[in-house]
Amino acid sequence: MKTQTITLRVKSMHCPSCARLIEADLEKEPGVVAVNADMATKLVVVEFDPANCSERELRGIIQDMGYGVEP
Repeated sequence: MKTQTITLRVKSMHCPSCARLIEADLEKEPGVVAVNADMATKLVVVEFDPANCSERELRGIIQDMGYGVEP
């Protein structure tokens, strides 16, 4: 399995609970290998298998939770 890593800036992540919720939802997605959300930097780093999910889907998960993701 060849994985890809992306870093997303999440505008409205304000607390550690926000970070944990984002991690938990992304971890449920098939193909996601690892997630690290950092509230202080507002960055979410996702390692995933592009054969099973896409960057667009991962962005969509975060946006569906009500958080803004910068392009």
